[in-house]
Amino acid sequence: MDWLFIVKPADTAPDGGSSDKDHMLHLAESAPRQAWCLSRWRRMAPGDRLWIYFASPVREIAAVAVIEDEPHEVTGSPRQPWRFTATLDAAATRRLHRDPVPLRALSNQHPQGVTRVKDADLGLLLRHAGL
Repeated sequence: MDWLFIVKPADTAPDGGSSDKDHMLHLAESAPRQAWCLSRWRRMAPGDRLWIYFASPVREIAAVAVIEDEPHEVTGSPRQPWRFTATLDAAATRRLHRDPVPLRALSNQHPQGVTRVKDADLGLLLRHAGL
């Protein structure tokens, strides 16, 4: 399954840095395995892909990761009580960084939270990522 994961540059990246696309590319090349946070449980499974949608300043998908484990609940984080591990795909993220998929090219023009990628959009994402 493929998931759309929305971030904003002002948000904190998994490693504590900025969630901008340049930093995400740096993570993909230097420390690709990261713990990610969710506010609600999702039916994610190992092998699912996580497409990273950058909500600003330009609305585009410019990174992709592979999910390693199912989300599990953790205590002490009421806003984002669910965690999972995913590894950024360095080669695909480099390609997406150079040739991101703009939101206007997707059938889902108003993504909310973490959502499944629509079948109509998957081929475009895969082409841009070289997968």
